Amino acid sequence: MTEHEIILASQSPRRVEILRSHGHNPVIRPADVDESLPEGIGPRDAVMFLSLKKARAVELDYLREKGLPDPASLSFGDAPEEEHTDSARPIILAADTVVYKEEIMGKPKDREEAFRMLAKIRNDVHYVATGVTLIEAGTLRRRTFCEVTKVWCRDYTDREILDYIDREQPYDKAGAYAIQGPFREHIHHIEGYYDNVVGLPYEPVARLLSGWDEEE
Repeated sequence: MTEHEIILASQSPRRVEILRSHGHNPVIRPADVDESLPEGIGPRDAVMFLSLKKARAVELDYLREKGLPDPASLSFGDAPEEEHTDSARPIILAADTVVYKEEIMGKPKDREEAFRMLAKIRNDVHYVATGVTLIEAGTLRRRTFCEVTKVWCRDYTDREILDYIDREQPYDKAGAYAIQGPFREHIHHIEGYYDNVVGLPYEPVARLLSGWDEEE
């Protein structure tokens, strides 16, 4: 396959580590977007909506820097000009993750919200959805998908929740926990991709990347 540089539209150390552990060296370019959601949107559509929004924001910044047109703004019938260079255009990779059980649980705003989230998922099953978008910059080639993992938590006490919150300060984590950290002892088992819960389902991403240049 042609070697595409990967631009990661995130500063999440967890997503960076997943990519690096599989031999990628992504350019880190966080997306600055409004993460408010359309009213009534479900969790799977929400993460795909936000991943696409993040990827497009980074793509537009990249195109402006390079003086290239946005293919989405071209008139019908006008194809974006191909760059005749020795290197392929970069692929922008964006992701968004939420935890949900009856309602979407993003990143908690404060201690009380973190407590409410962790109390809600104890001794029961909940779901982690990650939406992923890949865009080849300056082209109409893009893919968006959602991966869902089911997670079963053990029972734990209110005191354990409060101790965890005070120790880990989980305000940058969807659902107020990180499965790869100390909270792992409270996970009974999962069904689906482990790294999806971490923040990026690498296997389906790798499949898309490996066949990227073979697709029409």
